[in-house]
Amino acid sequence: MFQTTLNNKISFEGIGLHSGEVIQVVVNPSYSETGVMFRRADIQGSSYTKASPYTVTSTQLATSINCGKGSISTIEHLMSALYGLGVDNALVDVYGTEVPILDGSAYPFVGMIKEAGIKELNIKRKYLKFKKRIIIEKGDKWIELIPSRFFKVTFGISFDDNFVQEQKAYFNFSDGGFIEDVSRARTFGFKKDVDALHAMGLAKGGSLENAVVVDGSGVLNAEGLRYDDEFVRHKILDLLGDISLIGYRFYGHVRAYKSGHMLNNIFARTLLESTNCYSIIEQPETPAFGSLLELKPQGI
Repeated sequence: MFQTTLNNKISFEGIGLHSGEVIQVVVNPSYSETGVMFRRADIQGSSYTKASPYTVTSTQLATSINCGKGSISTIEHLMSALYGLGVDNALVDVYGTEVPILDGSAYPFVGMIKEAGIKELNIKRKYLKFKKRIIIEKGDKWIELIPSRFFKVTFGISFDDNFVQEQKAYFNFSDGGFIEDVSRARTFGFKKDVDALHAMGLAKGGSLENAVVVDGSGVLNAEGLRYDDEFVRHKILDLLGDISLIGYRFYGHVRAYKSGHMLNNIFARTLLESTNCYSIIEQPETPAFGSLLELKPQGI
């Protein structure tokens, strides 16, 4: 497998979840070995910065990265879509402080990437093959990687809420379903928390158009949920976006419980730093490994 980039550029604009401002974004094709790089195009003299676990500056409510002359927030849904469709390299121009939230999922990005097309480059893609278990714990939250011939994710969530309570999902990302089963899952929040954020002048762009809002025994969104377990699927979507920052696809079973952006980032850093736990290979042992073009849910 060779590294990839977009065949054509993507341009879009939308509301920033936190700023409430209309922000334009252009995602351009790039060369091999660049990874996904971001630039604050609204700041004169700003240069591209590679998105990595070490350029992350904040994980409060979203993943934010430092871009030299400014920061860019809420990159995780775009990163998840690029990773999910197998795009390794891109140059992202953001004309504002954050990537627009669009409908709160990765699905709009998926549509734009498919329309732009994906092309192979001339350098082989590199994979991490893990041979030892890695685990990160923080209180009752944890995330671990277990060696595997495939890339799999198991995720569990638990909330003190009558409607959400506990959910668990498992996906084998070897061949099937990212678009259908994960990309459409929207960000979510509880009405009491949303009201508190608005009172503090935060989440200015949040609405029922770009988030699922839980209140009492149901959701306030008229159309309801896209999946019965949409909440945990969105957590998987976020996880994919956050761990994509390591810059590699990899073999391993990621298991997580109540993990969020902060723990995801610590986990991504730990994966890269645990050099005695993996080897870098160019030829995947499993034919469909890492394509993420489809996902098949399996029993846990």
